[in-house]
Amino acid sequence: MSNSVSRILMFPIKGDNRGSLIALEAMSELVPFEIKRCYYIFDTTPGTIRGLHAHRDLKQVLICVSGSCTIVCDNGKERSEFHLDWPDKGVLIEGLVWREMKNFSKGAVLLVLASEHYDEADYIRNNAAFIEEVTHG
Repeated sequence: MSNSVSRILMFPIKGDNRGSLIALEAMSELVPFEIKRCYYIFDTTPGTIRGLHAHRDLKQVLICVSGSCTIVCDNGKERSEFHLDWPDKGVLIEGLVWREMKNFSKGAVLLVLASEHYDEADYIRNNAAFIEEVTHG
């Protein structure tokens, strides 16, 4: 889909000799939507792949605020992998994109900012159905 986007984001670090801080604001270049839901994934069992679904309308920014993980994004035409290993880096996912989260390090915490409240009807949980929807609408 032409409106499906997955791209890396770099967040500006502010700070001084006391430490660092990153501030994210909704409706900005880095979070181009109103944040309606926020959640985080942690204590992931080694070898587990999370996600394994797509969203029709939901937009997300994913940030590994501690540890590291890999985000795999597939828009039906190309598959991209993003390694998140520092809290100044995130992935923006917009449009119909299959997503997988894997390779969680011990102690990893993946923060997700979402544009909508939870809605099961927005999910596509079967990859074949995702490919069908991407290919034929």
